[in-house]
Amino acid sequence: MTQWKLPENLQDLLPAQAKKLETYRRQLLDLYENSGYQFIMPSLLEYEDSLNAHGKDLNLDTFKVVDQLSGKMMGVTSDLTTQASRMDAYLANTKTENKFCYAGPVIRTKASQDQSRELYQVGIEYYGNAKIDADKEVVLTLIKSLKLLNINNIIIDINHLDIYLALKQQLTLSAIDEVKLADAVMLKDKQAVQQILKKQNDQASINSVLQLLELYGDKNTLNDLEKLFKNLKVISQCLGVVKELIQLIEQAGATVSLDFADIRGYQYHTGLIFSAYSPQFKSVIAQGGRYDNLNEAIGQQRPATGFSLDLRYLINYL
Repeated sequence: MTQWKLPENLQDLLPAQAKKLETYRRQLLDLYENSGYQFIMPSLLEYEDSLNAHGKDLNLDTFKVVDQLSGKMMGVTSDLTTQASRMDAYLANTKTENKFCYAGPVIRTKASQDQSRELYQVGIEYYGNAKIDADKEVVLTLIKSLKLLNINNIIIDINHLDIYLALKQQLTLSAIDEVKLADAVMLKDKQAVQQILKKQNDQASINSVLQLLELYGDKNTLNDLEKLFKNLKVISQCLGVVKELIQLIEQAGATVSLDFADIRGYQYHTGLIFSAYSPQFKSVIAQGGRYDNLNEAIGQQRPATGFSLDLRYLINYL
């Protein structure tokens, strides 16, 4: 090893890449500012207590260091969304809306597929509006962002977490089994789901979870969803939200797909979530959705939705 060798899954940006990233960063922030989003710059460090409040996934993703002044454990920024939420909590009351945008580096303990552990996270967050209008604005801004980056053939994959949560509530699960079940559902692993739920006495509820794994594809999947879970009260509400969003996405020139077993981020996401894909890229290019209960641990239940993308990853393929 030489003194110039970087740790695994980290890389420098050479002049051409750095210039490209900076150019797109400015253009994206101009787009967001023109849409009413205020620029924020979250701190690079936060105490571990706030990380734990946002779920184990965020905590595991975060590098830890000891604060030499207080002796407390701190985390290096791994997700600007949660930090934006903290800033909203400082500024907001229950009647105000806040619209933030940000662009900055974050670092994670492990790398996603084909990605660096150092991300350049760019995104927007919309606080204080629980209506579908806020979700529509965020998704439309995401599509505009990707088009600004000259990304074509955009696919927006949608899910509504309330459907999975309604099915889970019909079961009696330990905290450990809840985590195991979520992992199995995301992997669409039927055998693992059956193994986890074998102690359940309600076969109908078990079958419902297994059926959820098959609910993915184009918008015709909504018909299957409606037939399979017509007795769930939450279904009609979820369908209404999803159908409105589908119409908007198609009008904006993107393609829609659905995957009701995609429950990533369920630890702090609520309701509508979405991911963006394109044939130009090997993996997901942006993610977002609702997270109305993120600050529940500090006694604040605040409507919130947004998205983020990793500009460092995107410029490597553009």
